[in-house]
Amino acid sequence: MNDFCHIKDSILAEVSLASERALLEQIEISGDTSALTVVCPSGFSKQYIAKEYRSLIETCVRRHMGVVDLSFGVQGSRVAKSQAAKPMQMMLPEATRALPLELNRGYTFDEFVVGKCNAFAFEAARAVAEDGIAMHSPLYFYSDIGLGKSHLAHAIGNQVVASGSKRRIRYTTARDFSQDYVHAVMNNSLDGFKSRYAAAQSDILFIDDVHLLQKKEKTQMELCCIIDEMMGSGRQVILSGYRQPSALTGMDKGLLSRFASGLVIDLKRPDKQTKAKIVRHKALKQGVCLPENVVEYICDNINTNVRELESAVLSVTVMASLMRREVSLELAREALAGKLQKRQKLDIAFIQDFVARNFDLSRDLLVSASRKKNIVYPRQVAIFLCRRYTDESLQLIGEAFNRKHSSVIHALEVIDNRYSQNLAARKEIDYLVEKLEGELA
Repeated sequence: MNDFCHIKDSILAEVSLASERALLEQIEISGDTSALTVVCPSGFSKQYIAKEYRSLIETCVRRHMGVVDLSFGVQGSRVAKSQAAKPMQMMLPEATRALPLELNRGYTFDEFVVGKCNAFAFEAARAVAEDGIAMHSPLYFYSDIGLGKSHLAHAIGNQVVASGSKRRIRYTTARDFSQDYVHAVMNNSLDGFKSRYAAAQSDILFIDDVHLLQKKEKTQMELCCIIDEMMGSGRQVILSGYRQPSALTGMDKGLLSRFASGLVIDLKRPDKQTKAKIVRHKALKQGVCLPENVVEYICDNINTNVRELESAVLSVTVMASLMRREVSLELAREALAGKLQKRQKLDIAFIQDFVARNFDLSRDLLVSASRKKNIVYPRQVAIFLCRRYTDESLQLIGEAFNRKHSSVIHALEVIDNRYSQNLAARKEIDYLVEKLEGELA
C-alpha cells in the first residue's frame, strides 16, 4: 500500500499543470508485485490518462517496484484481479451513454428576435420547419457563442412538434454524439449506434457544436456516413459550429466538404437596432416596459452577445422589483455599475498579466513564439479569456499574442473542447474566471 502511495506521489510530482494534476489525483493504483492496475474515475479519463501518461506512470512504477505489468481500468468495473494485467475492453458506465436531448420549449420562432444580423438564418430555419422536403440539407449555422444557433435549432423542432407533423426529430450535441460512439465501440454495440442514427429513425437530425469533433477521426467518419445516408434518403441535416467549415481545424476534408455542400449561414452580432428590439422583448417577458433612455443605455454599453443583453435586462428589472423602485436611467446605472466597471477595466494587457501571473510565467514568455506545452496552454487560456471579456476582434487579439488569425481560432477551439470534455480543465478555467472577476470587484 505504501508503495502505491509513493508511486502516485511520484507521478504528481512530475506534473505541473493544475488541471492535469487534478485529474491524476483521482486515480487509484491497485494490484500486487507482478501486475498493477491504474483505476480511473471514468472510461474517458482512462483513455486520456493511458494515452498521455502511460510512459510517465510506467517510469514511476519501475522506480519503486521494478518491472511489472501495467493496465488501466475504470472505477466500479467488475474486473477480476487475475484479469487486471490483460488488455481488455472495459464497459463504460451506462450513465455516460449519450441520449437525445429534450427540446427547450422556450426556444421558439416567436421568441427569436429578428434583425439584419440574423434574418437570413431565421428564414432558412423556418423554411426547414415548415417544408416537408429537405431543400437545404445540410443546413449549417455558425457564430460566436450566445447569438442564437441553438435557439434556431430548438425552434425548428418545436415548430415541427406544434404543427402535428409526423416528422421525427433527433437533436444531440457533438459531445454526446462522440460519447455515444465511443460507448458503442467500447461495448461492441456499433450496430445499435448505427441504428439509432439511421435515416429510418429520424427525418430531421440536428447536431450542435460540431467543432468539438476536431481530431476525432473515427467519430468523424461515422458522421460522414450518417450525413450521406440522411441526404441520400431526402432527410434534413442541420449542423452548428463555432466557425464556418473552411475555418475548422482537425477535421476530415470529406466531412468539411459535406458541411459546406448545403446552405452555410452565419449569425452576426446584433446591431444597435436589433439589440434594442431584444432588450425591449426580454423586458416585456419580465412584465416591464423599459423607458427608451434605459434601452439606449443598455445597448450602448453591452456589446458582446444576446445572453449578455438578457443578463443586463434581468439585472435592471430584478433590482427595480426587489427595491420597489421605478425603472429609470439612474437605476439602470446602479444595476449595471459593477458589470460595466469590470468591462472598462478589462483589456487584453490586463488579461495577459493576470494569466501570466497565475501560471507563474512572464508576460513576454506568454506572447513569445515558444511552443512548449507549459506555455502553449496558458496562452490558449489567455486568448479564450480575451475573447470572452473584451470586444476586440480575433485579428487584434492575435496581434497582441503575435499569432495569426487561424492560431487564435485554434486556441479557442482547444479550450472550448477541453472545457466541454475535461472536468479538471473545466474546474481550472472556472476557478480562473472566478478569480479574474474577483480582482475586478
